[in-house]
Amino acid sequence: MTAGLTLTAKAPFRLAAVAVSHGWFQTAPFSWDPRAQVLERVESLGTLRIHAVKDGVQVDAPAPLGPEQRPAVAVRVTRMLQLDADLTGFPEAVRAVDRRLARDLAAYGGGRVLAGGSLFEDVVKGICGTNTTWTQAVTAINRIASLGPGGAFPGPADVLRAGEDWLRAEARVGYRGPAIVAASRAAIDGTLAEIDRDSAGGDTDRTEAGLRRLAGIGPATSGFLLLLMGHFDRPSVDSATLRVASREWFAGRRPTPREVLRRVAPAGRYSGLVLAWSTLRAWQREMGFIR
Repeated sequence: MTAGLTLTAKAPFRLAAVAVSHGWFQTAPFSWDPRAQVLERVESLGTLRIHAVKDGVQVDAPAPLGPEQRPAVAVRVTRMLQLDADLTGFPEAVRAVDRRLARDLAAYGGGRVLAGGSLFEDVVKGICGTNTTWTQAVTAINRIASLGPGGAFPGPADVLRAGEDWLRAEARVGYRGPAIVAASRAAIDGTLAEIDRDSAGGDTDRTEAGLRRLAGIGPATSGFLLLLMGHFDRPSVDSATLRVASREWFAGRRPTPREVLRRVAPAGRYSGLVLAWSTLRAWQREMGFIR
């Protein structure tokens, strides 16, 4: 393993908090070493090892990165770790909703969420995680990931070559097969690239509308994908959110989605991120990642 490149993150940043922010780190081609505090990611050029350094991360590659590889790796790692996310005012936004959560996240370093190397990867993983258990989702995702070259996440052409029958029989994605095939075609025909351009241009409405037009992407999944793309102002309420909100904010009473939205409204442009982290912290505790 040889030194690759150093990337700066906008403060505050804590690699461990991003790496295990949610379940993507349990899915290929990611892996997290909690003892070494290293996030590994298999790419076509080999396994990248990402570890924290002052003000950011260092990305080590198995061989020196060439002049064309360095910017490509920088773009992908920046996307995955949301290194360029500006979280100015996020602590205050959390405090406006839940002071206990604000103290918790301040100590933990929470804020950013781990994303895939591309929108295609996130869409496929999002579809696999819809209306199923997380264990089943991980199994399906990792079987699809096995289609990629050298352990990297597959491209849309790799998924299309495998076909819907393989997705059903081997990846066990069930009724989600057609949606994954459709996502692969959307990646090839430029639909996902258009959504990415809308996102990069800061047009959250168009980005959300584009995601919702994709097969298999409902309100909850599109809301989650928006977070991964750095749009933090769209709270997404699902059954897990309602369960956590009931316990944390409504004294055991199951709230309506509208009540939950009112609760996080004081967070303003971070309302979606604050709501997500209230649920993520509960998930992390349930999984034993934190006490």
